[in-house]
Formats: sequence, structure tokens, C-alpha cells
Amino acid sequence: MKTFNNPWFVLGIEPNAPLSEVKRAYKKLALKNHPDKGGTIAEWLEISKAYDTISEQKHVPIIKATDTKMFNIALTIEQQILGINNYIQVEDEEELFIKVNIPPGATSGDKFNVVNKGKKYIINVKEKADKVFTRSGNNLIMYKTLDIIDVMKRNAFIILTPLGDYCELDIPPETESGTIISVKGQGLYNRRTKKRGSLRVNINVKIPHITKSNINEFIKRLKNDRHWKNRNNSNQFS
Repeated sequence: MKTFNNPWFVLGIEPNAPLSEVKRAYKKLALKNHPDKGGTIAEWLEISKAYDTISEQKHVPIIKATDTKMFNIALTIEQQILGINNYIQVEDEEELFIKVNIPPGATSGDKFNVVNKGKKYIINVKEKADKVFTRSGNNLIMYKTLDIIDVMKRNAFIILTPLGDYCELDIPPETESGTIISVKGQGLYNRRTKKRGSLRVNINVKIPHITKSNINEFIKRLKNDRHWKNRNNSNQFS
């Protein structure tokens, strides 16, 4: 009997064969090669050892290699909202470009099967950090610093949305640091509801350091604004 170090070959079965098949193969070989049946003790012991190794899971089975590879793709906020149907550079392979079709609303951890030039890939989605927007579920959070004068005058201010559009927002009454203004439909896309979340603008009110030397200039800025005059009929700063 020709022997091998691999216990699967010793028993003459395929790697990862079920335990029932392992037992049948062992009994057949052990009986055939038993010393009382004309076999040698060395052969019989090797068969027994192979069975023990497999049954006790001490041997790592041979797993056939697969052609499928997994790569990471980091999506920008815009790509998470709109999806991708184009060639994109794979994060783990600088020279590899793959045609992908990722639907709107993809989030970190989502996986998609892709076939490119006959090869199979699994695309693992990651979220690329953004300098302006932070994700919170399907909502996006951004921070906006406003001058106290603009807040007191209730001047409107402009923000840039995740898709690059400009949006004008009014300053609500009693605005202070920590006030959140929600803009519906400017967040991330939800594949279940097929709607976008909100963009939440967290306001930080910048208060200048007022001294005796600049207080008059501060008051002048308020008094010379027509919106402030309409809001304050009484000349409280005179």
C-alpha cells in the first residue's frame, strides 16, 4: 500500500468529505489491511492515524482555490447618494479599474458581486470621510459658524449641499450656538423608503470680544442695518 502524509489520501477520499464517508472508507481499509488479513502493522496503524486525525479535526482540509477576490471601494457622500454605474479604481489595487453598478443608498459593509473581463469580484463598500459632512443614519450633519451680527439681524446664509447645490437658509428666531436647522431631502438615500434623509446644520454663533475701544463700532453695525431698524423701533443702542 502506497502511503501519503495527507490523511485524506490515505483513506482514498476527497478533502472535506462528510464524516459518514470517512467512517465507511476507514472501516473498509482497516478490514482489508488488518494484520490478520495479510496487511502490515505499519499500514494498519497509518489508516487508523488518518481516521483519528480527520475525525478529531486536527488536519486542515484542502480547500480548492477560488477565482473570486474581494476588494474595497471607498464611496464619497455624492456616490452614496447617487450610486455608481461606471469604471472605478479599486482601493486595494492602484492599477485595477472595474466596471461597477452600485445602487443609490449603499452603506459601509454592503457587498456587491461584479464580473470584470471574465473574473469575479466581490466589492466591499466603505465610506470615504468627508471634510464637511458627517453621517448619522440617513441624515448628514454639517457645522456652520455665523457672526453674532448676522444672527441678530436674522440675515439669511448660504450653504453648499452634498450634491454641490447652493441653498439659502433663514436664521430662525432665538438662534444660539447648538441650534440645528434641518433641510429635508438633502441627506443620504434610503433604499428601503426610497427617500433621502435630512441635512442638519449645526449652528455655532461667533461672539466677538467687545471692548471699550470697539463697542461703538459694534453698535454702529447694528444701527445702520435696515433689517435691524425694522425689527427694533426703539433706539435701544442710542
